[in-house]
Amino acid sequence: MTEAIPLLARQPIFDGNMQVVAYELLCRNSDLKFIASSDGDAASSQVLLNAFTELSIEQVVGTHKAFVNFTRTLLNSPPPFNRQKLVIEVLEGQRVDASMLHSLKQLREQGYTIALDDFELDENSESLVAYADIIKLDVLSLSPEKLQHHIDYLKPFGITLIAEKVETYEMFEQCKALGFDLFQGYFLAKPRVITGRKISENKQSVLQLLSALHDQDAPLEKIERMIARDTLLSFKLLRLVNSAAFGLSRDVESLRQAIMLLGLNKLRNWVNLLALSNLSGKPHELSVAALTRARMCETIATKMNQRNRPDSFFTVGLLSTLDAFLDTPLKELLGNLSLSESLNQAMLTHAGPEGLVLQVVQAHEQGNWQDIDWDHLAELGLTPELIAEIYVDSLHWVAETMNTLGLAPGGK
Repeated sequence: MTEAIPLLARQPIFDGNMQVVAYELLCRNSDLKFIASSDGDAASSQVLLNAFTELSIEQVVGTHKAFVNFTRTLLNSPPPFNRQKLVIEVLEGQRVDASMLHSLKQLREQGYTIALDDFELDENSESLVAYADIIKLDVLSLSPEKLQHHIDYLKPFGITLIAEKVETYEMFEQCKALGFDLFQGYFLAKPRVITGRKISENKQSVLQLLSALHDQDAPLEKIERMIARDTLLSFKLLRLVNSAAFGLSRDVESLRQAIMLLGLNKLRNWVNLLALSNLSGKPHELSVAALTRARMCETIATKMNQRNRPDSFFTVGLLSTLDAFLDTPLKELLGNLSLSESLNQAMLTHAGPEGLVLQVVQAHEQGNWQDIDWDHLAELGLTPELIAEIYVDSLHWVAETMNTLGLAPGGK
């Protein structure tokens, strides 16, 4: 019998053009109490071994590199991971001594890439710089003056600098101006809200389509006409319906056929995604994150035996990212859609079954597993191991779906 995979989440690392270059893997043994009370080195080793042996790393990060936290024990005895896929991230706060420096020297000579996490320059940490390829600076904990001092000191070494805990687009732009090379944080999932600015024509047309889709009284003909107006949207919808994912016995050649075969609930969710992903100026990873959230919500609902309405969970997961796509507060956007009050409250206050599942998925996204009420989930038949499986399955499903839809980078 194989080991259960650990709780696992990934956080993208971007370049200045908002393209993903790597993911940091956040891992935790599914037995949270065990982790808290046992030896940290042994626990980290076991979690990493599980993550890389029970899973194909390509399932989790695709073609990108994986940043993984290493403790002293792992630095001395690294597991046999693919050196081309792995970035060893040296955790902050560990004792720096001759043994650690020797381990880092050996790892560099073996071809590993070394990153220093939450780096802050002092007498203790200065000796690590010579062994680092990448250094991450916490832009929330360092003052602007300290950040500039660190950048001025580190840049001459030719080290790649990552700004981590970037929380807003404004902070992203500031970090670019300071000279950072790469960026990590939750700014992607937040809107660029500028007071008094009108929604662009492109975004306004998407909002009108979403409003019609979710209006229970809207005639089918109106929805068909609105989709047909967007040639690319129509093409992608027909390609989706004819893909192996739907397994239909005959080819679908018209929007009317697609609507009748899919049903309006399923159609809404797919057109939601396709319309949002067509927005200009939005990075590909936002569509990946939105679809992953939606798929996780839908799958968890099915496991909870909410079989009569998994589409509503998918809807809540997807539309909870609407503010990031349309750069407008979510409450304001939901006021323009004809969603039920229960779905609105699920997104705004985590109320009801959909809200509970959304809260779990959002906490999981950020690796905040301590914020999840595991005891309550256990009553619903949901264990940490099952959530971990659902997450990995969702990543795999999203990668296949994006490729089918032509939404993967370079897709047509």
